Amino acid sequence: MTERSKTPVTSGSHGTAVVARLAVLLAAATPLLASTVAPPVQPRPRTGERRTLDQVYALVRQRRFAEAQALWQPVASRVQAEVRAASGRSLPPAAGQQLQGRFAEVVFVQGLLEARLGRREDALRQLRQADGYGFPPLDSPLMFLAAECLLELQEPALAAQALRGLVKAAPANTEARLRLGVSLYAGGRLAEAEDEIREVLRRQADQPQAEYYLGRVLLEQKRGVEARRHLERELLRDGRCVGCMAGLAQLAYLDGDDRVCESWLAKAKALDPEAAETDLVYGMLYNRTDRPALAVEHLSRVVERAPSFAQAQYQLAIAYQRAGDPVKAREHREIYDRLIAEQKARNLGVRGSEP
Repeated sequence: MTERSKTPVTSGSHGTAVVARLAVLLAAATPLLASTVAPPVQPRPRTGERRTLDQVYALVRQRRFAEAQALWQPVASRVQAEVRAASGRSLPPAAGQQLQGRFAEVVFVQGLLEARLGRREDALRQLRQADGYGFPPLDSPLMFLAAECLLELQEPALAAQALRGLVKAAPANTEARLRLGVSLYAGGRLAEAEDEIREVLRRQADQPQAEYYLGRVLLEQKRGVEARRHLERELLRDGRCVGCMAGLAQLAYLDGDDRVCESWLAKAKALDPEAAETDLVYGMLYNRTDRPALAVEHLSRVVERAPSFAQAQYQLAIAYQRAGDPVKAREHREIYDRLIAEQKARNLGVRGSEP
């Protein structure tokens, strides 16, 4: 995420400086920490704290966020209290570093939970604070969890940066490498995404979803013959791959075969009526076949669920223009232009920070 300082804490005064910095952060804590901390509880043994945080991560992976938050709150309260109690005291270096590490982990978990509460800016701020304190370590499996969160926050460039360290430390981790490829794909870095996903398949030919994502990357590059081959392979492996069906529908759309396109869309819709990819291709098809009201209906659902989906915003602008609503058309075209500009800026910024 960011380039981290490698300067160690080497003296008691440095330990005190660590506590002072943490106290400043506590003074500016976001509402989640202040407003949702549970009533005072009896302190648990330190080993219990580690066990509790591991349980929190497991719950986050299972998307059981309310339970994760309930477990995290007493830990956050205790660490917060210890930082305040240590403020102004001279701590040995090891104690200062240990307290800094525990505080950083609490802030990291807070960022994960903020993201799931829809507080995007607060979540990014907490994740950056934790990163600034070196948490999680660059080679930690928790980087995978951080990257998943960043992807959900529509920050694919930061997600890719988080995953690079993990892949570098564990080149055989094909799941992490696949997510790196997905992050690069989401950020528009198609050639890099293709390289990573091909490496996944070279290392593990049956990696779930690898053929699908390679097909999507190739489709984005307008390499339709290759894309179809990989999407069909994934569909053979997983007969309920809705994304594969939507991708094949898009290929039929690009070939001008509306009948085959609608056939694939109907199959995908039957399996998952809420799939954004399916609604996107429906919108594209209805735009081309002069059914703008239907295009608006499908594309509006896409941008409602994924407002940062630039292609959907562009297609929705076309649909509104053809439906006779130039005001709405201009609104969505401006959103599209802004999203593209932001994506380019993010990618340039992250590339500039990479070693």
